[in-house]
Amino acid sequence: MLGADHTLTPAHGWKSLEDAVRRRPSDVAVIDPGADGTVRTAEIVGLVRRYPSLPVLIYTVLSPQTMRAVVELSGHGVNQVVLHRFDDEPRRMLETLEQQPGVTLSDALLDRLAVPLAVLPAALVRGVEQLFRRPLGFSGADDLARVASMPRRTLYRVLEAAGLASPSTMVRAARLLRAYAYLRDSGHSVEDVATKLGYSSRQLFGRHVRETFGVAPIDLRRRVAPAECVERLLALVTSAAGDEDQDGTDDDSSGSGAAARPGAAGGRGPTRVSGA
Repeated sequence: MLGADHTLTPAHGWKSLEDAVRRRPSDVAVIDPGADGTVRTAEIVGLVRRYPSLPVLIYTVLSPQTMRAVVELSGHGVNQVVLHRFDDEPRRMLETLEQQPGVTLSDALLDRLAVPLAVLPAALVRGVEQLFRRPLGFSGADDLARVASMPRRTLYRVLEAAGLASPSTMVRAARLLRAYAYLRDSGHSVEDVATKLGYSSRQLFGRHVRETFGVAPIDLRRRVAPAECVERLLALVTSAAGDEDQDGTDDDSSGSGAAARPGAAGGRGPTRVSGA
């Protein structure tokens, strides 16, 4: 049902689910409130409160007990529901997963980039949009060039002509934007976020945050407002000054390897879905 570009990460219990949410990049959590034989809502409400950046989709059977749970959860902002054997035909289920809301700040930043994006080829525009909405699918220029269906050298030239930064700087900005969203969740530690974003160390992650925002990661949610976050990252990606790979070599200092590029479900990019 999920296709080759997506991966489902099963969670065998509530603790397993929270561990997956904390440490693995996830686009959506697909949860059955009655998965363990007892319809539960407190665990889901707690998850939503600790990780508000993560969309939650309820996938359950139709019964009086589960419908009461659905009504209760709607009062906590959990409004996406798919009923087993009613509206879970494979294609429709996949469309539902892929339509889950991403990080709102991604759309805000992309809106601010409308002018330079307007002069890019359509395939590259789609690639940049995918980068900022699903950043863990990109480790550098090669990935963006592949998605945009253009040679690597052409990619550098086109971005520069549009007044945009190098591919590695674009990737760094996309990851830092997602980092900001994650760090606003009370359930995430700095180490969790560094791990989820594929950094080789917490120290390297901290250096990138300080260079961009002027504060340590632990202070990011308290001292940098969402609008300022967008402005800082806009400045980063619309200036070639200070690019670390102007000679055409990737900056792999984010530590992105296989762990930073997991498969995905619930989104078009290679991130993971956790379910319980």
